[in-house]
Amino acid sequence: MAILNVDDVKISLQKFGLYDYVVFVLMLISCAMIGVYFGFIKKKAKKGGAEADYLVGGRQMRVIPVSLSLIASFISGISLLGTPTEIYVYGVQYMYIVGGVVSMGFIMMYIYLPVFHNLQLTSTYQYLQTRFDKRIRLFGSVLFTFATMAWLPIVIYVPALAFNQVTGVNVHLITPLVCVICIFYTCVGGLKAVVWTDVIQTVLMFGAMLLIIVKGTYDVGGFSVVMDRAVSSGRIEGPDMRFDMTTRHSIYSCVIGGVVYWLKTNAVSQNMIQRYLSLPTLQDAKRALWTFIAGTLILLALCCYSGLLIYAKYHDCDPLTTKLAKAKDQLLPLLVMDTLGDYPGLPGLFVAGVFSAALSSLSTGLNSMSAVVLEDFFKP
Repeated sequence: MAILNVDDVKISLQKFGLYDYVVFVLMLISCAMIGVYFGFIKKKAKKGGAEADYLVGGRQMRVIPVSLSLIASFISGISLLGTPTEIYVYGVQYMYIVGGVVSMGFIMMYIYLPVFHNLQLTSTYQYLQTRFDKRIRLFGSVLFTFATMAWLPIVIYVPALAFNQVTGVNVHLITPLVCVICIFYTCVGGLKAVVWTDVIQTVLMFGAMLLIIVKGTYDVGGFSVVMDRAVSSGRIEGPDMRFDMTTRHSIYSCVIGGVVYWLKTNAVSQNMIQRYLSLPTLQDAKRALWTFIAGTLILLALCCYSGLLIYAKYHDCDPLTTKLAKAKDQLLPLLVMDTLGDYPGLPGLFVAGVFSAALSSLSTGLNSMSAVVLEDFFKP
C-alpha cells in the first residue's frame, strides 16, 4: 500500500466536481438576475423618488427580507470560517459574547432606533451635522469610507481561501470574477437587489452549516462523542471571571466589549442602519432588530458547534500541525471535503454558502458607501 504525504492527501481531498461548479455558478447567476430584475424589469420610482427607491427601497421594505439581509450583511465569510477556527483553537469562551449581543439589542431598541427612524435619514452621518456641525459629519463620513474600502478586500479574500482549499483554484482568479458580479447587481438593482440577494444568501448560509453539522456529527459517532471530546480537551468551559488584561477572552471582555463592538457595528453603522431605515415604521424596525439578533445568534451557535466538530474529527491529528490546512481559515473547508467530498454538489453548496456570506457583506458595503458618498460628499 502506497504511503501518502501531506500534499497527496490535500489533492485527494480536492473533489470539487462538475455538479459542485454548477451549484456555485447558479448562485452567482441568481444574484445577477435579481439585480437585472430590480434594475431594469421592475424599475420604478416610489415614495421619495428614484433616489430613495435606490438607496432605501422607497422606505417600504418588509420586515422578514430586511431581517435576513441584516443577518447576511453582519455575518461575513470571515465569521463563517473564523468562528469555527476560534472555537477549535481556543474553546467556547468567545461565545459568552451572547450577553453583549442581547444587551446591545435593548440599548438600540430604546435609544438608537427611535432617533434615527424619526429623523428619516439616508446617511447616518447626517445626524452628526444636526447634532454638531458639517465638519464632524464629513470627518465621520471620510472615516467610514476609508474603513469600508480597507474592509471589503478582506471580506472577499477569506472565502477565496476556502475556494482554494476545496478546488485548488488560485484565489487571484476567483476573487475578481465574484467581485465583478457583486458590483454589477449592487449597482444595477440598488438596495432592493441587495436585500433580496441577501435573502437567498442567508438561506444558503444556514443550509450549508446545517448540512456540515448533521453529516459531520453522524460520521464521528454522534452528538455525545462531539461533546465528550470537547469537554475532555477543555474546549467547553465556564466564563472566565478573572480581571486579567492579557486573557484572550473573559466574561467582561465578551459582555462589556461585546456591547460596545455590536453597538458600533449595528447601532451606528451605515451598513446596518440603512436597512432599518428602509422599513416604513419604527415598530417594523424593532421587529427586524430582534429577528436579526435571534438569527445571528443561531448562526453563531452553528459556527461554534462546527468548531467543536472539527476538533472531534481531528482530535488525534491536528491539520494545522500536519500542514493539511495551510491556514487556520481552511479548517472548516477541510472538514467539508473530508465529510461531503464524495457527494456531488454538496461541497459546491458549502462554497456557495461561504461566498454568499462574503457577497452579502460586499454588496452591503458598496451600497452603503454609495449612499454616504452621495449624501455627504456630493449633495450641497
